[in-house]
Amino acid sequence: MSENSTFSPVLTGRERTAVPAKSLSFVEGVSMIVGTNIGAGVLSIAYASSKAGFLPLLFWLVLVGSLTTVTMLYVAESTLRTRKHLQLSGLSKRYVGGFGALMMFLSVCVNSVGALTAYMTGSGKLLHSLFGISPALGSVLFFVPAAGVLYLGLKAIGRGEKFISIGMVVMISVLVIATLLKETTRVGYLLDGNWLYMVPVFNVVAFCFSAQYIVPEMARGFADKPEKLPKAIMVGMALTFTLLALVPLSVISLNGLDNISDVATISWGRALGEWAFFSANLFALCAMLTSYWGLGGSF
Repeated sequence: MSENSTFSPVLTGRERTAVPAKSLSFVEGVSMIVGTNIGAGVLSIAYASSKAGFLPLLFWLVLVGSLTTVTMLYVAESTLRTRKHLQLSGLSKRYVGGFGALMMFLSVCVNSVGALTAYMTGSGKLLHSLFGISPALGSVLFFVPAAGVLYLGLKAIGRGEKFISIGMVVMISVLVIATLLKETTRVGYLLDGNWLYMVPVFNVVAFCFSAQYIVPEMARGFADKPEKLPKAIMVGMALTFTLLALVPLSVISLNGLDNISDVATISWGRALGEWAFFSANLFALCAMLTSYWGLGGSF
């Protein structure tokens, strides 16, 4: 069998017996997509669009989300057709040569290492604001479970992403419902803005869709059921789009474009009270943790 051939029943059987502990469920796969995408950037996306408005942001979410989904499906196809387990740089070398592998390696390093460092720093500051501990200690407390789950491997990442992603969806749902029930909420704020300022919004939106790095690792977890991998990708990206749209929608409709803080937690706290500030910060901590697992697992 060549390296480029699809998974045959014989190969699938060998993969199933070789790595049974690393097999991912459908929900775990979806959660890995959502958890990796929904990082700290989701809380600043409303501020990034404070000049452009919600509609240009929605345009970029649809466009970038669709293109990212297509590229993820391409990566999934390439990974499943390659017998040897390879990450993105290895796949690039296999199919487009050494230069492509180098470019992919640099891209993954710049994006992932930068994001992981930012999550370490941001988590320390977040725990400091919540509990009054030093930022350095907060970063250490964040690093222990983050690195511990990565050490345990793919199945642990999938399970961790599943439980925390479900909690994140619940927290965002509560905050959005509370926003819609607030008497000062104005849906008309969503129509404000200026399309001339739409280009800078693209950068933040592109940063929020970073789950393509984990597709090769997910393919390893779906080796015994490869037909479910594309479905998990599409469902995960659809949920990601929903969350990325709901957060700025609620913040903008609650405060208007002129009163958006640089972090959504502050806007929610001002308008809804202390419980919303605490809940939103807890969501931010969970978002950084799940994104850390996803990006860290892509190496």
